[in-house]
Amino acid sequence: MSYIHLLKLDFNDEDFFIIENIRKQVFTSELNIPEFELFDKYDETCDHYILFNGKQAVGSIRFFKIKDEIKLERMAILPEFRGKNYGKSTILQLAEYYRKIGYSKMILDAILSVKDFYKKCGFIEEGEIFKRVGIDHIRMSLKF
Repeated sequence: MSYIHLLKLDFNDEDFFIIENIRKQVFTSELNIPEFELFDKYDETCDHYILFNGKQAVGSIRFFKIKDEIKLERMAILPEFRGKNYGKSTILQLAEYYRKIGYSKMILDAILSVKDFYKKCGFIEEGEIFKRVGIDHIRMSLKF
């Protein structure tokens, strides 16, 4: 598995611009999601992480706390770093972290075209396909 270093940030951290740039590149440039959809009021209270491969930022992810569940949101890996297990390594590390601090389940709303990636990380599908920002999604979960 690829080595990944995670840097936890708050929304007001001066390095948050790195997360902004990653989201814009992946979600707006690649998926045509309007920029105003990339950030919301929950950014101020979520846990944010920048993913590093030891040399440079390769992606970002945020987690939204909902009682005893943690919701993985806005995971973005830059195109040149995909397929190198950075995403899976990140999910496994953070699943263990959140389990240790008392969460029992991780959920996410996966873009349908990448649901198989999340299955490889241990997530299972829940519910029906739905649209968000004009893209098909499905709820998935991982119990700890």
